[in-house]
Amino acid sequence: MRYFFLIMAFLFFGLFSSFAQSKKTLSTADYDDWKSVSSKAISSNGNFVSFEINPQVGNGKLVFSHFDGSNERIFPRGYKAVFPETEDFFVFQVKAEYKKVRDLKLKKKKADELPKDSLFILNLKSGQLSYFANLISVEVATEEANWLAFTLKPEEAKKDTTEKKEEKKKPDSKKKAPKDDPKTNTLYIMNPISGTKHEFKDVVEFNVSRNGKLVGFSTFKRDSLPLSKLFIFDTKKEISTEVYALEGLLKKLSADNGGNNLAFFSTQDTAKRKLYNLHNYSIKLQAVKTIADTNTSLFSDKYIPSVNAKLYFSRNDEKLYFGVGPKAEKEIKDTLLPDEKVNLDLWHWQDDYLQPQQLIQLNREPNKSFLSVYNLKTNTIIQLASKEMEDVRPMLKGNSDIALGTDNRAYRMRSSWESPGYRDVYAVDVNTGKKTLLLKEIQSRFGLSPNGKYVYWYANEDSNWYAKPVIGGNTVCLSAEIKNPLYDEKFDMPQNPYDYGLAGWTADDKGIIIYDKYDLWLADPSGKEKVRNLTSGFGRKNNTELRYLRLDDEEEWINVQKPILLQAQNKTSKQSGFYTTDFKSGALKELTLGNFRYLNPAKAKKADRILFQRGNFTNYYDLWSSSLDFKNETKLSTANPQQKDYSWGSVELVKWTNMDGDEVEGLLYKPENFDPAKKYPMIVYFYDLHSDNLFSHYVPSPSRSVINPTEYVSNGYLVFMPNIYYKEGYPGQSAYNYVVSGTLALVDKGFVDKENIGIQGQSWGGYQALYIVTQTDLFKAANVGAPVSNMTSAYGGIRWESGVVRMFQYEETQSRIGGTLWEKPMLYIENSPLFYAPKISTPLMIRSCDADGAVPWYQGIEMFVAMRRLGKPAWLLNYNGAPHNLTEKRSEQVDFTIRMSQFFDHYLKGAPAPEWMMDGIPASEKGKNLRLKLK
Repeated sequence: MRYFFLIMAFLFFGLFSSFAQSKKTLSTADYDDWKSVSSKAISSNGNFVSFEINPQVGNGKLVFSHFDGSNERIFPRGYKAVFPETEDFFVFQVKAEYKKVRDLKLKKKKADELPKDSLFILNLKSGQLSYFANLISVEVATEEANWLAFTLKPEEAKKDTTEKKEEKKKPDSKKKAPKDDPKTNTLYIMNPISGTKHEFKDVVEFNVSRNGKLVGFSTFKRDSLPLSKLFIFDTKKEISTEVYALEGLLKKLSADNGGNNLAFFSTQDTAKRKLYNLHNYSIKLQAVKTIADTNTSLFSDKYIPSVNAKLYFSRNDEKLYFGVGPKAEKEIKDTLLPDEKVNLDLWHWQDDYLQPQQLIQLNREPNKSFLSVYNLKTNTIIQLASKEMEDVRPMLKGNSDIALGTDNRAYRMRSSWESPGYRDVYAVDVNTGKKTLLLKEIQSRFGLSPNGKYVYWYANEDSNWYAKPVIGGNTVCLSAEIKNPLYDEKFDMPQNPYDYGLAGWTADDKGIIIYDKYDLWLADPSGKEKVRNLTSGFGRKNNTELRYLRLDDEEEWINVQKPILLQAQNKTSKQSGFYTTDFKSGALKELTLGNFRYLNPAKAKKADRILFQRGNFTNYYDLWSSSLDFKNETKLSTANPQQKDYSWGSVELVKWTNMDGDEVEGLLYKPENFDPAKKYPMIVYFYDLHSDNLFSHYVPSPSRSVINPTEYVSNGYLVFMPNIYYKEGYPGQSAYNYVVSGTLALVDKGFVDKENIGIQGQSWGGYQALYIVTQTDLFKAANVGAPVSNMTSAYGGIRWESGVVRMFQYEETQSRIGGTLWEKPMLYIENSPLFYAPKISTPLMIRSCDADGAVPWYQGIEMFVAMRRLGKPAWLLNYNGAPHNLTEKRSEQVDFTIRMSQFFDHYLKGAPAPEWMMDGIPASEKGKNLRLKLK
């Protein structure tokens, strides 16, 4: 009998081993079908849910079900789902088939010739499903109403293809419509529950009020002259009324929230850059009022109404916000030939912005506008923003009589080397335009309370939060009684440390909730009440970070009269979950905590039901539903069932002691069925801090710039991600200290193949990896993306995406030198890998792209030509026109992923080298032969 069990055990082990060995390893060929869950939605009363499951390439699907996952329905290619507040119907769109669209694009079809989406409406009372083809746009009333409006592309009349021989084809005498004539479509205003549907032709724009009471729309026709008309549709009476007509154009219709007003722009201008007038139609007055036109004298610098800014009503419908901008300058006839012109950029030492910044802003100048407001009660117009104060932000969804204004003109030049930038802060009276200086030369976080009663700010000088009344009153130190630091204690850049932030304000601006590293504190801006720890110190006692979870997008204040939800992460175990707290007693209750990461919970507006995504390294972030206390959890999605067929792996938190004697954390990703008795090749990847991401999931996908640990462990690698903290002036040596000490600590465990260790990093990580291989021969191969190789030349380089000079990065932020190039020249040299190029023995694969707007691509070139001059193996990849990360073309992501894998496989696994590594790609073969074939 004993032998029988031994035989059975042997057979079982053999079967298990056979199953384990039969699992597939991940490759780029698997990525297209790997799916993600997105766009989750829950109905107002929590009875229905929807979400999308989309592959990386191809056709996705929309899933609709009851809250508990029952009565599931699948809609292929569905997306953009909306539940109206009534829960009576469900609206979504359906895309055209991926292959069909792709084939048409290959045939060079224009965007207008590609198939349009279809609109689907599911009646949740009757179950009836309606659909409409050739959708242009759709709007659904967001409050208690069962109305929606949508436009469809009108059907074209079928052409008579029969040719009458006796008739000669006459030339078309009809003139072509001007290019700026708007396209028109057919509008449908519909109540899916009552079955009512109204059709209107030749519609240009439409807008639905939040409560669904009003639908405004404009039409356009051209005979000899253009004719635009404005209509109001009353959904209660189901009657449309023409309220305005113009021989010109109407634009940017905006209904108020209550359905009582409709604002819009009009023009009769025929110039390329048109001048617009602003109007409002009042249902109560049954009249159109011109609010501002091109002759309005209230605006500074002879500004006029601008259609480039958002046009919207305050939530209480008392104010209309709009933008004003400069009149278009009269175009001067060009009388010079190209070779007679001078094209010059003049850089002046006293310019507030560098020329590259000015040129970028110049491109935005034609669309620039400044916020203004029209008060419907007082019939007054106030220009709130201007060249002197470009940024003005209304409060309380525009309801407040106070807005927040900032002015950075005095500090613009300093922003080239100081970060964050400085600003002066003002309270702007929305009713009068009066500006009151609140804070001078502030660099830290600041703001206004929702009602505009208080200005608050964090003071770098003493690391405290302050508040003072906008009108009169004294300054109050909000955090004087909080003994715990309110800033990041481990902040290691040569500037003031960042504060931990705020949760928000309580009702009527009575309290402000402040974060320390772990807990929440309630402070009284009036200074009458003592500060109170709302979480009773639980976070600090348990090394758990607690943060308020905002579940209502409409929320202006935190309601402390009822328990609220807190998101939590234990900083020791890295477990995540949720607590609830009673602000009155300070008592906390754990709802759920585990080896997961949670993503973006969404709550039903009128019910204690939520949706959330939860996952970890081995489990994708699938969608779940539950009650607000996380009981009765139901899994709603299984996005990637194919994962079980692939060798996956695991991750663990590792600790070691660095060269300074400090304990350090990092993450070690291991192949499936890891055997500590074996030796594995390892790749070390890093940026700065990683250990808090212990339970993050990495979907198999092509790389934008860095290795995907899921792919590499599936292919038999270990992947190590160490944490790094920095010493001012020594970023390179700091990285060496943490990375090398951690790598050697793992080597000492016996399962790392010391002769086959690679290193990889992108941007800041690319710089660090490049520096490290100048200091050690520990790494057999290095892949570095967008690295800085020479801090002395990069210091004065330009970030071309913004036009900003890179000085601030070295003096105060990420590069952590802590001084100018002339103050600390040796630190710039000592931290520059280029100067140690002769010491490098590690083969380098560099990716530096010519459209990188963050790190000048010549930084990669400098290192490459040095390696080439020294006769050391190096390759430089420049994906033409690609930015800092490969975000624009999936084809480039796939190509880079393959090349990086081939590079590491060759050096760390002894795989054959591909043709591109052996022979390069001559310019004559560019675009013809990628040379990915293995030799």
